[in-house]
Amino acid sequence: IRLMLALVAGVVAFPALAQERTPLSAEAIAAHAAAASLLPSHTRATKPGDGPHTKVMGIHPYPDTPGANAFRAYPPSCAADPLPDKSSGPVFSNRIALFARDITGAAFVEGVTVTVWRLSCSSSGAATAYNPNGLTNAITFVRIDRDSANEGNHSHFPTFPVVQVSQGSIGFGTAGTPNPASLVRLASEPNTVIAETPFDSPIFDSTTYVLENYPYTGSGFFKFSDTFKLRIDPQVGGVTPLDLTIPDYDATQYADSNALLPFDGYAAAQWVNGALGHGLLVQVTEQPQADGSTVRQIVFDLLIKDMHGDPLWLIGNASFAPFATSVTIQTNYLANNLVQVPWGTAKFELEDCNHLDVTFSPLAQLPSPIPSFSGLVPYDRLFSANGMLCE
Repeated sequence: IRLMLALVAGVVAFPALAQERTPLSAEAIAAHAAAASLLPSHTRATKPGDGPHTKVMGIHPYPDTPGANAFRAYPPSCAADPLPDKSSGPVFSNRIALFARDITGAAFVEGVTVTVWRLSCSSSGAATAYNPNGLTNAITFVRIDRDSANEGNHSHFPTFPVVQVSQGSIGFGTAGTPNPASLVRLASEPNTVIAETPFDSPIFDSTTYVLENYPYTGSGFFKFSDTFKLRIDPQVGGVTPLDLTIPDYDATQYADSNALLPFDGYAAAQWVNGALGHGLLVQVTEQPQADGSTVRQIVFDLLIKDMHGDPLWLIGNASFAPFATSVTIQTNYLANNLVQVPWGTAKFELEDCNHLDVTFSPLAQLPSPIPSFSGLVPYDRLFSANGMLCE
């Protein structure tokens, strides 16, 4: 393969990337196709509770139960589909020529722009494999943009390159032979386990991918909030792989790193304030509407004591728009026969995955023995819902 790549060195002229197509020789096409054999076969690594992962028809007729990806590279609560299509914060970008084809099968190169950036995630101090010190962390995106003259033209298209990461003791390998441990998984939606974009697959439209770890034996495990080097290698003779050095994630460079978290299903949990003896149950619901839209709601039940020391429930619910970071809820207490009586309001704000602030504003002259308290009360998360791990 290295010999074939050497034979076609110099065939590609990088300046003629966007508008003009530089044909590739049969040797170059063969060398590019042969690069697929350099990639390792995938054998699932095992984690606690795993059974055997066979490549032929097995013995398990049902899928697994919900759970967080054991090989995850960022908090599951950090992102959902679709991924962003606009970069933010510090950006690392450069041009490269990718192997390309047209509908006739002819091969050439097409210039694209590769952009890498991060998005701040919840940093509640939880120690994880990807964040062992519980420091601030982020999710990392890689975007491949076609030039405007090519965007939307599916009669010819670039193809997905070999993508590698060098970090710590894991290097890229030698020329023409990628180190299997350096290969990383790029998916076009987050929170996946094995979904990937295969080498040489078409890139019809500009696309954002999220950097993920492979769950396979022999694969490396990377901490993408730490410094790493990213290599984009189109496996085309005469085209030097693009290397981008991504420094440590620095929360001070991201305006939203200390922002309140938006409310979603990951906020649903049991919350407690041990000093006050409060137990707060928060649920986040979805209510389909007749017009096809969906309304999100926060529903809460707060167990406290009245002035006689007897149990008392404060309850309430309110709808909110996606990405809302503050929700104020009309609050009632449960009287005899479960009659709901107005108590005041409660404003909910999520500091991070483990800390919820509720600011109470009671009505004036509540009847005895109904307690009247006001101001901010902090609550700590007691547990996370299965399959909705907030970090």
